[in-house]
Amino acid sequence: MKTAGYTLLELIVVITVLGVLAVSAYSRFQGTDGIAEYSYQARLVSALRNMQTRAMQDTRPGYCYQINLNTTAPAFGPPTLAYSPGGGAAQQAQSCSTSIDYSTPEYLRTSQTDMSDDNLLLSALDGGSAVDHIGFDGLGRPVDNAQQAICTGSSGCTLTVTGTASARVCVASEGYIYAC
Repeated sequence: MKTAGYTLLELIVVITVLGVLAVSAYSRFQGTDGIAEYSYQARLVSALRNMQTRAMQDTRPGYCYQINLNTTAPAFGPPTLAYSPGGGAAQQAQSCSTSIDYSTPEYLRTSQTDMSDDNLLLSALDGGSAVDHIGFDGLGRPVDNAQQAICTGSSGCTLTVTGTASARVCVASEGYIYAC
């Protein structure tokens, strides 16, 4: 006589598999520890690459294509996106300022409180020296506002987002931007 049902062995295997899945899934939903750092790392890489591309597309003298870095109230973003033809000296000066224009699109910047709300810190070093912005020349190489090369050491520039974990962005002297 045959009865429908599961054997004890099948039930034990199913319960064991569910237990293993529950333990591994629980750690994923525990919190955002470490996730925010890597999210801002990806945003920073994207913003730097976007500005680098803009610099290589528009090689007019006098304009700065840069991402400014605020390490005291952690944030990053461009000083402006106003690069219109015939913009004049005021527009050129604004493009070289070290402030962040929080009205630019969100894919290029953080808000004034995004990173501090997530308890994150931002540091930017060129070798051992702190930097407050990274600009790009017409060839995509990192420069300062005077168009002098930066990030020239063997390690280039390192930008670090620190919270419960640390996520770094590296900018090499020839312009290669990557998560390191």
